[in-house]
Amino acid sequence: MANPLIFKKNCLWLLPVLVALALAGCAGSPSPKSTAAPLWVTNAAGAYPNSEWLCVVESAADKKSAESAALSGLAQVFRVDLNSVTNANRQFAQAIGNAKGKKVAISSESKDFAQELVSTSAVSGLIGVITESWAARDGTVFANARMNRRECAARYAAMIHENEKVIRQAKEEAARNPQTFEAFELLGFAVNIAQATDNFYLLLTVLDPSAISKRPEYGNAEAVRSLAQNAARSIVVTVQVDGDEGERIAKAFGKYFTERGFRTASGGSNPYQLSAVFGLEDLELDKSRNKFVRYILICSVKNKEGVEVFSLSENGREGHLTYAEAKQRAFRVAETSIGSTGFTMKFDAYLASLLQ
Repeated sequence: MANPLIFKKNCLWLLPVLVALALAGCAGSPSPKSTAAPLWVTNAAGAYPNSEWLCVVESAADKKSAESAALSGLAQVFRVDLNSVTNANRQFAQAIGNAKGKKVAISSESKDFAQELVSTSAVSGLIGVITESWAARDGTVFANARMNRRECAARYAAMIHENEKVIRQAKEEAARNPQTFEAFELLGFAVNIAQATDNFYLLLTVLDPSAISKRPEYGNAEAVRSLAQNAARSIVVTVQVDGDEGERIAKAFGKYFTERGFRTASGGSNPYQLSAVFGLEDLELDKSRNKFVRYILICSVKNKEGVEVFSLSENGREGHLTYAEAKQRAFRVAETSIGSTGFTMKFDAYLASLLQ
């Protein structure tokens, strides 16, 4: 039989071990408080004071819907249309990405910010948004979307400052090159920058109401767009086409220029001269009852110094029952090409290259 005194002595040194194990077990068990709603669910203003944060809390049946509702609510605080903001951000990022610093200096900060804007589609075009969610016992999901006023305002203010410099450079460079396609492209570039910057300024004034008194130096996007439109109207292109029939080819070229705000003329000393030749040649093909013609279109655009800035050459073959109808088909094909994949697409690419 075991000695009771020895058993009691052994129990005494085991007691602290058992207590420690019990406490460890309690520490590892979920606390009833872990399922309690966070403060921002019950008292958003207490968790994120309005003086420091913009915070919107919404609830839904699932996390995605709750976060989407919170983001939409946050956008309503800014009084902005998310689609237009996102589109302006995309155009801004594309403009920054396409500009190679040839005419305007793009800072690394602008490039980084543009890249960040591209990635903000998940948070509806707003920079610096933080989202958080919590699920209640009944399955309801609460979500908040918030922005720190000081931090986000500083980021938007810095971007506005950088964009003001870019717009200023574009306007100055355009003024040094009046009545040129370069000036038109520079100001079109500035319009894209200004549109996004207008949004940045609106967001900034909500984050920091004191910024209302600090208007952007460029005015607004509409003021820059007016400059771009004036630059377009100052560009006159003389269009001359040899071998044309009823000025059909000339009209197709003219349509391109007028749709972009430029003007055209049939003669005179103007900033640009488009000279084109449209030629037709009858073809004899064996074992064919149709008649065929080959057409060739050659055009060249020169500036007021007589320097060729653009050229294009294309040709094709068209057929019909008669030579007359084959020739008409060739004219129609040439007209269509000028307005789509031919001249239009290639000249647009030339204009875009002026900023690269």
